[in-house]
Amino acid sequence: MVYFLAVKTLYLYGPPASGKSTLAKSLAKEFGRMYVDLDEEIVRRVGLTIPEIFKSKGEAEFRRIESETLRELNYPIVALGGGTLLDPANRAFAEENGFVAVLDVDDATIAARIAADGNTRPLGDKLAERRAHYASFAHHVKSDSKILLPRKLRGAITPPVSKSHLHRLLIAEFLAAGALPAQDAGECADIDATRRCIAALDEAKRSGLKSAILDCGESGSTLRFFAPIAAALGIKAEFIRRGRLADRPMIEYDGLNGGLHELRGDVSSQFVTGLLFALPLINEDSEIRFTSPLQSRGYVDMTLQVLERYGIEIKELNTGFSIRGSQKYVSPGAIKPEADWSGAAFWFAANALGSEITIEGLDNSSRQPDAVIAEFIDKVKRGETVDVSSCPDNYPSLAVVNKALGANATFVGTERLKIKESDRLKAMEDVFDNPYDVDPKNDHRIAMAAAIYATTLNSPVIIHTSGCVSKSYPRFWDELRMDLYAVTGWPLVKTSSPKIHNAAHAKSARKAEMISYPAKTIEEALLFAERSNVKGMAVTIPHKESVMAYLDWIDDRAREIGAVNTVVFKDGKKFGYNTDEIGFSKAILEFTERSVLSGMKVALLGSGGAAKAVLVALKRLGAEVEVFHRRPLTEGFELIVNATPVDPIEEYTFSGSELVYDLRYEPKVTPLMERAAAKGCKICNGYSMLEAQAEGQLRLFLSSNGTK
Repeated sequence: MVYFLAVKTLYLYGPPASGKSTLAKSLAKEFGRMYVDLDEEIVRRVGLTIPEIFKSKGEAEFRRIESETLRELNYPIVALGGGTLLDPANRAFAEENGFVAVLDVDDATIAARIAADGNTRPLGDKLAERRAHYASFAHHVKSDSKILLPRKLRGAITPPVSKSHLHRLLIAEFLAAGALPAQDAGECADIDATRRCIAALDEAKRSGLKSAILDCGESGSTLRFFAPIAAALGIKAEFIRRGRLADRPMIEYDGLNGGLHELRGDVSSQFVTGLLFALPLINEDSEIRFTSPLQSRGYVDMTLQVLERYGIEIKELNTGFSIRGSQKYVSPGAIKPEADWSGAAFWFAANALGSEITIEGLDNSSRQPDAVIAEFIDKVKRGETVDVSSCPDNYPSLAVVNKALGANATFVGTERLKIKESDRLKAMEDVFDNPYDVDPKNDHRIAMAAAIYATTLNSPVIIHTSGCVSKSYPRFWDELRMDLYAVTGWPLVKTSSPKIHNAAHAKSARKAEMISYPAKTIEEALLFAERSNVKGMAVTIPHKESVMAYLDWIDDRAREIGAVNTVVFKDGKKFGYNTDEIGFSKAILEFTERSVLSGMKVALLGSGGAAKAVLVALKRLGAEVEVFHRRPLTEGFELIVNATPVDPIEEYTFSGSELVYDLRYEPKVTPLMERAAAKGCKICNGYSMLEAQAEGQLRLFLSSNGTK
C-alpha cells in the first residue's frame, strides 16, 4: 500500500467502544486519507469474526495475528483494537513508526456503548484494569481536541468580519438609537458579548433601570468599551467576566465626569476607545491625556473614524484628545463592517509557508493595525527586527513564519503579549517545543497559529480546547477543509495529473487538491475513494477497462471506446466518462496543424484503454487507421501514434517524413521519439494530450459536484 502524502501514520488507540473507528472514518473523509480498522482487517484476512477467532483459536493466537497484521499495514490512519498495544513490542513498533493518540472517554459512555453493542465484545469493558496503561501514552484526544493531518492549503478564503470594526459600529449605532445590523452566522463570541451588553443596556434604558448585568464573556474589548459607556449613561453595571478576562488589567468606573482623564498609553488602547465613545455623552467637556506613549494607535484611529461617521467631533492634542460634551450620535445609515485583517494574518502566514490561498474581501485602505501583516512577513523573511507593539495580534502568525523558515527575525514591542488571553510569548514557545500536542491555553490565536505551523510538519497534530477559535473566527476549522480528487493506476511511478489539476485549482482559487494514489487493483482504488470522500478520480493504466464493471452509469462515449479514464462520485454512485478521445483529438490536431485528418494514413501502436480512445478519435477525425499490436510496423504511414508504455517498434527504420506522437510524457523525449527525431521526424510527447484531457476531467468533476 503506497500513499502520496508523507505524514506519519496516525494510530488511534483507547478502550473498547471509545470511538476509534468512528473517529478514523471522520478524519479520513475530512482530510482525504485512507483508514483501516485493525480488527476489521483481521476479520477480512482470517474469514472469522473476532468472537469466532477467540472461541476457535484462543486469545493468544488472536494476539499473534493482531501483531502480524499491525506490522503489515501501511495506512495513514489505523484504528487499533482496545488491547493492541499491551504487547510492549507492538507499542514500540507503533510509537517508532507513527503517532499514537489515545481517546479519552468516560466510563459511563463506554459502558453504554458496549451495552448497545449487545455485549458482543469478547473482552468486554477493560477500561478499569487498563486505565494506567492508557494513561501512560503521551498523546490523548479529548472531546474538545482537534486532530490535524498536515497538508498545504489551497483555495479562496474570505476572513470573518473584523470584530474590532464591528464592535465599534454596533456601539455607535446603539448610541445613535439606530437599528443594529442583523447578526451574521459567522460572527464570533466576542461580538456576541457586545450584542448581549447592548441588549442589556437598551433594556435598562427603556425600563428606566439604574443598573444592569453585562455579560462580557471573555471579550476584553467589550468590557473596556462598556465600562465607561454604562457610567456615562447613568447605569451601574455589574460585569460578568469569564476565562482569563478577570485577571486582565481593568479601569473601574463609578460614574463618569468631564474634565481631565489621565491614561497610560502602553497598556491597552481599548481603555482609550471606551472613553472616546463615552465622554461625548456627558454634559461637560473632557480631555484624555496620556502619561506614556500611546501604542496600538491604529485601533484608536479606527475608533476616531467611526465616531466621525456618526457625527462626533474629537480634537487631537499633542498629549491626547479633547472631547466636547453633550454631543449626539447620528446614524449615517448602514455601514458594512470590514473583513478582519487579524484573522487573515494566519492565511498570509500559510502562504508564506507554501500554501496557495487566495484571501478575498480585505480592504487595503483599512485602518486596522493588523493590515501590515504582508509587510511584516517580508521583514521576518529577511531576518529583520519587527516591532509588533502596534499590532500584537499579528505576533503568533509572524512567530510561526519565523520558526518554520528559520528566519531568525527579532521581535520587539512584545510586552503586552503577556496580558492577552494567554501569555502569548510563552504560549508560542510551548507550541514550538511540542508542535504535535498543543495546549493553546484556551487562546484562539495560539490555536490558529499552531494549525498553520502544522502545515509544515510530517506528523499528525492534536490541538486541545479547539473551540476557543470561536472567540474571533468560528469558521476557522472549516476553512481547512478541501475537496479531494485523485489519480490512480499502477505502478504510477510518475504522473503529472496532480500538477495540472492543482495548478487549475489554485488559479481558480478552489478549495480542492488532487493527489496520486497508486493502487494495484481498481477495487483498492475505489475503496480509498469511498473512505476518503474522493469527489472525482482520474484512472490510468491498467485500470481503465476493469473499472467499468464497478460503475453505476457509463457515458455513451466511454462505452463506445470501451474504457473509462474519469470517475465522478456523487450521491453514493459512481459515474464513468472518457476524456482521452477529446484530449487526444485536440492535441493531435495542434501537432499535425490540421483541422481534420481526412485521408491521412495513421499507424496506432497498442490496443489498451488509451489506444481505444485514440482509435475512436482518429476515426472521427477521418483518418485511415491501422492498429499494430505485437507485430512489426510496416512502412507508408504519415502519422505514427504510440499508445504503449514502451517503444514497441525498435526494429523500425524511420524515413524522416513521419509525424510521431508518443502518448508517454516521461521522459520528455522518449526512446521512440529520440530515434524518430534522429531521422528528421517531427515529434511530440503526450503531455499536450494529458493537459487537454485533464481540462475535460476538471469540467466533469466540477459540474457534477457543484464546486466553484
